[in-house]
Amino acid sequence: MTKTSLALLGLLSAGVLSAADPSVIKQMSKPAKRRIEEILAPSLIRHENGFCYTSGLTAGRTGDKEGVSKCLLLEDGRPLPVPRALHATIRGVGKGSYSHWTAGSLYFSTSDNSDPRTNGRKYSLVSNREVVEHTTRLAITQAQATCRVLSGKRAIKNRRLIIRNIDPDTAIIPRLSLDGWPDLSSSEGILRSILKPGMIDEEKSLAIWKFLVDWRYHHYPAEQGDEVHDPVRFINVYGYGFCDDSARNTAALAQLAGLRARVWGLSGHVVAETYYDGGWHMFDPDHEVFYRTAAGHIASVEELARNPGLITKTKRDPIGSDTRSIARLYTSTEDNSVREKKIPATHLLRPVLQPGDEVVFAFESREKIHRTAFSDRPLPPAFGNGTLSRVLDLPDRESTVSIDWPYVILDAELNFPSKGTEPLPQFAAAIDGKVFEKIPVIRRTGNNVVQLADWLKLKNRAVYRFQLRVTRDSMGSGLQQIPLRVDFQFAPRAVAQIQRGETSFHIRTKTANGRPLPSDWLGLEITHEWEEVKAR
Repeated sequence: MTKTSLALLGLLSAGVLSAADPSVIKQMSKPAKRRIEEILAPSLIRHENGFCYTSGLTAGRTGDKEGVSKCLLLEDGRPLPVPRALHATIRGVGKGSYSHWTAGSLYFSTSDNSDPRTNGRKYSLVSNREVVEHTTRLAITQAQATCRVLSGKRAIKNRRLIIRNIDPDTAIIPRLSLDGWPDLSSSEGILRSILKPGMIDEEKSLAIWKFLVDWRYHHYPAEQGDEVHDPVRFINVYGYGFCDDSARNTAALAQLAGLRARVWGLSGHVVAETYYDGGWHMFDPDHEVFYRTAAGHIASVEELARNPGLITKTKRDPIGSDTRSIARLYTSTEDNSVREKKIPATHLLRPVLQPGDEVVFAFESREKIHRTAFSDRPLPPAFGNGTLSRVLDLPDRESTVSIDWPYVILDAELNFPSKGTEPLPQFAAAIDGKVFEKIPVIRRTGNNVVQLADWLKLKNRAVYRFQLRVTRDSMGSGLQQIPLRVDFQFAPRAVAQIQRGETSFHIRTKTANGRPLPSDWLGLEITHEWEEVKAR
């Protein structure tokens, strides 16, 4: 039996997908070479010493320190001449010497020892990877379905997840999850998933702390305000933030679970506390820690300030921080401050797919990002760009459509053909549906384009919905339907992906209007594009 046949059999789940109907399952595999290119952004390059510059890397390829790097550093497409150079050579001689030192760091010089931040050249670290490309396509015609995908023992690289609503009449809300996943679509859903009947308040607090430890990582947040303080946005849209973001999300979930919760600022760190059994108790998901006293209860911030030895029992905390430095943050009580206020958690992950809509989650695409703070800092190590494709129906001389999407919108683009000398439609956009601002049309040969990226950036905040107004002088242009592409940001950790070995997917589909799915519903199509890595 071939590997493809084995993978096909692995897709079958009793009562859900049937081998007697091969139209519901398609599996394609082929060997390929993947070119991996990581462009070095000038704003993220740092001068190290002499002719040496450094840049952080996120592609995760083996460096010289861990083995032998198979990457080439290109300057305007041409390989620089001296790979695997000693750092002293890079600093003192330069002339295109470089070292891909670790998976996350590059030391390099330019061909003429100029400054790579200002010389106007493009620098990229490239390599080839032998892979087996897989495409698994499922047609789902039930409200609930489960499928299993089997892969080999080699490393898995997910490329894209594509969901398409193939029904011509029904708007749907699909939700994909893996075995053991909580319901990430609402804060209430998160709590229903992680809190069990009969839990005492300490157990609830620990479950909330553990959820945030597992589902986020530490990095510069997209905004410094409350944008990332809603648990659903924090986990699904971004997946990263600072200590205060983790603490405030802890407090938001705890309050929704019926606990008192507050946030402490320690002048260099932020933690959360919940109140139960007559006292406060500190939980720190950012450093993945809490501390128990000799009596067995979880200590409060004030107890830790009085007894820092609870912190310094070990030299390092779970994420590797020096515990003596952490203890000083608690004991310098003159600059510690506490705040107890209600933190709302209202965002919903309800991606409505209109008839014919297609949404693509591209796990390796990292071209666009929303951030109004820390724009000079390195990009997050894990985020993805997605695309929603929709055809807008514009039946009237003036038509207004609303675009609502649960992921932060980075760009929107419309394309329509040129019609000779006919006057172009006029486009305007608004956030609140009241103040519409004109969006210019970019004329191109045979095609016209309307782009909202610059307009969205001027809002200087995350945008999840906007209204688009299209006005035509006459109906003679024939532009009753215009394709729309919406680009958005998502957290890859919170999107179901193929895993090594066996992956069980659970697909639940609801109608957007809350009614039962019609008996003649044509369903949705789900495509996973992934690859098994043969060699790095």
